[in-house]
Order: sequence, then C-alpha cells, then structure tokens
Amino acid sequence: MLTIGEVAKEVGINIGAIRFYERKGLLKPATRNEQNNRLYTDDDLSWLVFIKCLRETGMSVEEIKKYYDKVNEGTSTLPERIKLIEDQKQKLLEDIEEKKAQLVHLEEKLKRYYRGENY
Repeated sequence: MLTIGEVAKEVGINIGAIRFYERKGLLKPATRNEQNNRLYTDDDLSWLVFIKCLRETGMSVEEIKKYYDKVNEGTSTLPERIKLIEDQKQKLLEDIEEKKAQLVHLEEKLKRYYRGENY
C-alpha cells in the first residue's frame, strides 16, 4: 500500500489532484490506515497513471468519468470504451499534426531572421 504522497510522486501529479479525482468519482475512495491517511494499491497507481495520460491528451474530467463508469460496468462496455479511446486517439493525432504545422511556421520565421530579414 502506498501513501498519497508516494503515489503523487510516482505518478507525477500533486496530492490535490488525487483528492480531486476521488471527489469527482474517477478513483475509488482510498482505504485509510490507523492515522486516517489514505492508502492506495498498485492498481490505483496504474489507474492514476492512465488518468494522467488521458488528461495530457486533452480528455476532460467528465469524459474520463464516463470512461471509468464504463470500466466499472464490465466487459459488456468494451465497444463503448474502445470508441472513447479511439476518438481521443484521433483528437491527439490531429493535435500532433497541428503542432507540426506550427513548428514549420516557427522554423520558417527563424530562417528569415537568420538571413537578416526583419519580419
């Protein structure tokens, strides 16, 4: 069992985010020790790593909650979960293409500056 501080450090998020995810129902309530400290399992840790991944791809807390609820409903929801993840993957691919185009634009601007142009 890991403390909230250990989990936060391992996942790379702050303690407040973990508490927030619990309040929003994205994470089952942690068990507590004798000192009333939250304790988390390796499964909780893995799930938080995935939440972080989804958030970094731009998925909203509401969408993650929808996904989490589907996970908890069981394997009958696999098609719906696949669709949610595929949709998020497509959004991420579109974001990557947009970032690539922005990078090209910046590189062109730098080339002009290196040539001494003022715009």
